[in-house]
Amino acid sequence: MKKGYTLIEVIIVLSIMLLLSSLASLGYKFYKNSVEKIKLESTALEVRDLLSFSKAYCRKNEITGNLSVELDRKSISFTVDNNKAPIKKVIKLEDGLEIGSNFSGNNKVSEEGFITKAGTINIRSAYLNKSLELKVSVGNDIIRVSDKNEGDIID
Repeated sequence: MKKGYTLIEVIIVLSIMLLLSSLASLGYKFYKNSVEKIKLESTALEVRDLLSFSKAYCRKNEITGNLSVELDRKSISFTVDNNKAPIKKVIKLEDGLEIGSNFSGNNKVSEEGFITKAGTINIRSAYLNKSLELKVSVGNDIIRVSDKNEGDIID
């Protein structure tokens, strides 16, 4: 009758446990990278939607509005102080993301629905060490995310 385990049995069990733990670690890293990438891309699209909303809102109500990136680099807001149609819409970024812009001060949205200054808004993920750019054009007024050829034009 056997009272213990042999050295080979212990080594095999430890090897299997090591293999399973390394696979779990790789799986978690892949999962975390995927979640952070989705969070970054969805935030960029959410900011693009805010810019599109601000243009449409100002055009529909024939008023001017302001877009501003807050100093804490954790939120971007669209505000209208006009008594005719006041609104304040804010997007707060999740932990690990920050927003930056080369726009100086408040950015006006005209009564015709055009953002009056061209510029770039950067959304950066600290975990991925990656950022996405939203390029805002004046004239044809298109908003593009990074190098993709997609944008929005509101007629």
